[in-house]
Amino acid sequence: MVSLEAKVGAFVLAGLVCIASAIFLLGDYTFERRYTIYATFHDVANLSKDAPVKLAGVDIGKVTGLELEDHHAKVILKIRHGVDIYKDSEFEIGSTGIIGSKYLQIDQGDPSSGIIAPGTTVKGVDPVSIEKSLNQTLAKLDGLLDDMTKKGPRGSLADNLRDTVANVREMTANLNDLIATTKPRMEKAMDRTDDITKKLDDLLAKSNQTMAALATDQGTVGALLHDKKMKEDVKETIASVKDAAATAKNVFGRINQFHLYWNYDWRYDSFARTSHSDAGMKIVPRGHHYYYVGASNVANLNDQPRGRQPDYSQPNRVDALLGFNYGAWDWAFGSIRSAGGARMTYTPFVGDPFWGRFSVTAQAYDFGRNRIIAGKRFDKPDYDAGLIARVNKYVRIGGRVEDIQETARYMTWANIMFEDKDAAYLFGLATFGAAGTKGRSKK
Repeated sequence: MVSLEAKVGAFVLAGLVCIASAIFLLGDYTFERRYTIYATFHDVANLSKDAPVKLAGVDIGKVTGLELEDHHAKVILKIRHGVDIYKDSEFEIGSTGIIGSKYLQIDQGDPSSGIIAPGTTVKGVDPVSIEKSLNQTLAKLDGLLDDMTKKGPRGSLADNLRDTVANVREMTANLNDLIATTKPRMEKAMDRTDDITKKLDDLLAKSNQTMAALATDQGTVGALLHDKKMKEDVKETIASVKDAAATAKNVFGRINQFHLYWNYDWRYDSFARTSHSDAGMKIVPRGHHYYYVGASNVANLNDQPRGRQPDYSQPNRVDALLGFNYGAWDWAFGSIRSAGGARMTYTPFVGDPFWGRFSVTAQAYDFGRNRIIAGKRFDKPDYDAGLIARVNKYVRIGGRVEDIQETARYMTWANIMFEDKDAAYLFGLATFGAAGTKGRSKK
């Protein structure tokens, strides 16, 4: 028979085993062999203890502690034994999204530089916060606008923008000359159109009287058209005249309903250290819908990347979209960077003088993507999301994360858009001519 002391001892031993197991599991202890590396930063950007350490996107350890040493943040890293990190590797703080959790990212260096020994202290690359990035963007934009008013070094972005605006002005001047040359003739044509419209109105009024007389079979006209067949022929003729008059009024009214905007986007990829330019034309014929055509990632194919990571953006793509604008929502569907997709912009506080300047934007396209770019395979759709702030009537700034599922690149963004009323007038005239051709073809 087991003694009481043996039972008590077994119970105490079992309790100690349970307590030790709980301490081991809750304390995240592991039998895996790890070695320590220290990394210093000026600012750890809310990096927390137990955050993962990643190499080429794979977890190889974790952050076990954060200390303040000589006014610098010292991060203690535990790396899995057997994972070699080279001396010229870069240590930086990454994020799973704009407001996602933080982790420590290691960009592997060259094996010829040697392996970092355990206990070594390395210097990390300080992260750039979204607030600082926006402030830097605003400062660069101010400098850009200032530089556009004076002569700068050739080849700069400001000079390119100034040359682009000069070309647009020259094209607008040529259009103005064309309009000035054709304006007298167009004014005569419009005067004749007004005269024709007035005569059509008189004809419609008289036709109504005629139709009333025909309906009653009274008076001279009724007597002349006593024959039923002749009466029906006259009715059909007058109905055709009324339809033609209504069509003419509609066509003339559409000439002044066109709006045309020139659009330019500039995006900067801080990882690849390169910029991308988009240019296009937004046509608003009338109502709540519009058309957008343009080019994305306009670049010279001979340009080489300058950053520490490749530039995965494909140059010289085509945009062609049909859009709809209803209050706070703006939807567009069609071709985005030469691939089918959709784009959405939402302004939650539309109408507010201050908060109405801020919008959220997202787009998805290239759903069947399956290609290799710069040595990396891309087989997931491209999803982009970001924020926009309207500075004034012509300029907007913001930032967005592009290709979230594949490379998650943060882009600083600036946009310039202005209306060209002269070109819109020409589009209205083109619509007038197309409507006239269509009318003649029906004959």
